[in-house]
Amino acid sequence: MTTETNDATPAGTSAPGAFEALLRAGFPYEETLGMRRVTWYPIDIALGAEGRIYCLRRGPFEVGGVICTISRDDENLGVISRPSGESESVGGLEGGWTWPVGIICDREERLIVSDEAEHSITTITRDGEELARWGEHGSAPGQLDRPAHMALDADGHLLVVDTMNHRVQRFTVEGEYIDGFGTHGSGSGELDMPWGIALDAEGCIYIGDWRNDRVQKFSPAGDPLLTIGSSGDGDGQLNRPAGVAVDQHGDIYVADRGNNRVLLFDRNGRYVERFIGDATISKLGRVYLMANAKVLRMREMTTLEAQKRFRAPASVRVDGDRLFVADFGFHRVQVYRKEAYPLSAADVIPNPGSPSLETV
Repeated sequence: MTTETNDATPAGTSAPGAFEALLRAGFPYEETLGMRRVTWYPIDIALGAEGRIYCLRRGPFEVGGVICTISRDDENLGVISRPSGESESVGGLEGGWTWPVGIICDREERLIVSDEAEHSITTITRDGEELARWGEHGSAPGQLDRPAHMALDADGHLLVVDTMNHRVQRFTVEGEYIDGFGTHGSGSGELDMPWGIALDAEGCIYIGDWRNDRVQKFSPAGDPLLTIGSSGDGDGQLNRPAGVAVDQHGDIYVADRGNNRVLLFDRNGRYVERFIGDATISKLGRVYLMANAKVLRMREMTTLEAQKRFRAPASVRVDGDRLFVADFGFHRVQVYRKEAYPLSAADVIPNPGSPSLETV
């Protein structure tokens, strides 16, 4: 892990110096939502109001994709497909997207979906009514080449990870180009097939730099501030990082897809811990299993350890003290709950020059 520069302002906090340190009491697994027949291959998720979770479904090889909505109570609320258009019935999915990648909600709970095959962005209501569709394939400013994840800034503008152009571009939600940053490479501020994106409370931008096996933090203007991670499977190392999220403490979560885990870094880029998956059977899953005697018998005959773990997690989202992980390969969402307490400078000693766990 290398640090290019460091911020004086803690990321993810409401005011400079809002806390000095965190008492991390724990981050236990809480529950599993969804199942194969409902949340099939969730490539990304978006968190809506009233506990709604929108799972963007896309198979690893099949063409096509739709949105499945589930509740926090693990109820199947139905499927949203893209309104009929050029790609109607693609992949056998009526009105589906061709190769969708990312989904987010705006404040009115309109859903914004990126489609890398069509190099396009679509906005729909949560009832499936299309509001806008835009995007032009190319490499000029404002054009797209396989757009991936997206985020909304404080002004309501849309930041789009333009993967094969190795950059991030900012648009109005109607598709008018505003600005962008990023060039191809492995140096500070350069990107190689970026994927995930998240913003903190100060508007700083975090990018999952897929082919460089790292996460980079940029200022709101696109200046590089911090580099997190390196290639590998050790502590704090990454293998094809996908989704990224930042919580209210400035903690950074990375879907370390190639290593089948999620990593947590603090606001300064220090590695804290990993999540490897602790799934139980969801409510939807239990209902299905209890209605299928053959599946129940097969489950009783197998080992269960591997079925708890993540398989190619693709996306991470945070909502308050909860972490939601799109467990792509196992067709579900795993939820963890954070317990941490901000501390003031008066609560802890200054950082020691020679850190030691021993006290005298």
